Amino acid sequence: MSYVALYRAYRPSSFDDVSGQDVIVRTLKNTVLNNQIGHAYIFSGPRGTGKTSIAKIFAKAINCTNQVDGNPCNKCESCINANSNSASDIIEIDGASNNGVDEIRDLRDKVKYLPSSGRYKVYIIDEVHMLTTGAFNALLKTLEEPPAHVVFILATTEVHKIPATIISRCQRFDFKNIDLNNMIKRLNYIVQKENIKIEQEAIDLIAYNAKGGLRDALSMLDQAVSYSDDIKVRDVNEIVGTVSKEDLIKLLEQIADKEISKSLKMVKSFLDSGKEEERLINDIIFILRDILLNKVNYYDEDKFNYLKNNLSINKIYHFLDVLMEVQSNMRHSTQKRVYVEIAIIQMIEHEDISKIDLSSSISQLRKDFNELKEQGVKTPVKKIVKSNKTPLVNIDDLLDCLYEASNDKNEVDHSIKTRKINNPNLEIIDHLLKQTNVVAVSNNNIILAATDLMVATELMQPEVRKKVLDVLNYDAIRFKVYSVVLENDWLGFRKQYVDLFTSGQKRPIIENYDFRIYEKEKDDIIKNVEKESVRLAKEYFGEEIVEIKE
Repeated sequence: MSYVALYRAYRPSSFDDVSGQDVIVRTLKNTVLNNQIGHAYIFSGPRGTGKTSIAKIFAKAINCTNQVDGNPCNKCESCINANSNSASDIIEIDGASNNGVDEIRDLRDKVKYLPSSGRYKVYIIDEVHMLTTGAFNALLKTLEEPPAHVVFILATTEVHKIPATIISRCQRFDFKNIDLNNMIKRLNYIVQKENIKIEQEAIDLIAYNAKGGLRDALSMLDQAVSYSDDIKVRDVNEIVGTVSKEDLIKLLEQIADKEISKSLKMVKSFLDSGKEEERLINDIIFILRDILLNKVNYYDEDKFNYLKNNLSINKIYHFLDVLMEVQSNMRHSTQKRVYVEIAIIQMIEHEDISKIDLSSSISQLRKDFNELKEQGVKTPVKKIVKSNKTPLVNIDDLLDCLYEASNDKNEVDHSIKTRKINNPNLEIIDHLLKQTNVVAVSNNNIILAATDLMVATELMQPEVRKKVLDVLNYDAIRFKVYSVVLENDWLGFRKQYVDLFTSGQKRPIIENYDFRIYEKEKDDIIKNVEKESVRLAKEYFGEEIVEIKE
């Protein structure tokens, strides 16, 4: 006897053998028990989920002479004939190859004849959505007024292609993808019955790659049996063309460590060994999903510990955004490998940690400070104001800006450094501002850092504040508050803010921090402004142009 494929050998013969379609099975069993047989049914859903199998079981059950709790007995003559595909009252029609008007007219002429042995003549039309419009119209009248002895079961994977006039005359059952647990349970049963040597993890991988289709899972198992007498996980990976979970975890660890060269070499090895680009991206997405579930303590796997500890939740979101965008773009491209390589580079290089989430920023800051300590550089510490002069930096303004900080500081900084001011009264201020860097921005507040104490002090003096705001808002009015501090002082202040935040203060409070920027006495202001103005004018316009008049 020739070999019978597993999905055929283990096709369910009763409702109790069906996996993963409990609601449909219960409804149909009750239909049989209560003798409430409808004249037409639509079974719709993904491939390999049991539509045709349940149609055959239902056809057997309604003609069975010895039903057992709604199930066919599989012992009476009617059931035996149905199991051997010789039952004259169960007619299977392939809608893909019999989709014309003539075939349906022929069917319509034959339905009037009584069943030869059972109570019902059952027509199972598979892939019914392939029928032409004319064929559907020819079928419509029969469905509307069928003979009492006829039952139609229309199976389809694309129910949206069936005319609404047909659907409205049928009872519709929507089949779902078979869940992982039910599929694994069924595969374990078959493996035990067939005495197949296979690792449990390999069975789990087959079920996972079947994506809800039990027939696909059994076909993969069949292929694995032919490939090896003792099936391992690596064998299943070779058969289905996937990368092992261990290799994917190693790849993500290299990405997390920003090892571009190693990551790209590993991806190249995957693709050179015949792995598909789309499947590789898809597998990485699902591994990230597993890491995310581990991170929120949905379940726990030791193999994810390194990535769990080194990837923040929002960084995982960032990786997923990159991969899903690439996955969408590569569908219509012939250069799929390029897209995969670009995705890896984007995940490593094009990531601005400070824009991803605050926890990532805190982690990076701590790393920077630890490096400074190792190099023997003292980190700035909290400084108490001791001067009797009036401090010009308002700490509350800094705290408000940090609390409400947005991600567009780089754009604002670029705008300040590149735009040209066509107002002579503002050119000196503009020149001073170009010597600072934007370190924080909120909706109407901005913080700038300077390396030169004189620049920071001049920009913070009360009499120039309006001009500074005029320059900052030269293109569009946005900022109402600004602060200019020294870069070293900003580093220490920000560290204190981060430390307080991580200790549990959702809105940290810092008092009496000395930024060393004070209001000048009137005589000093005039003298210094004049002196600085001359210096800046010479620097900005050139000594040969500037003429000083007393």
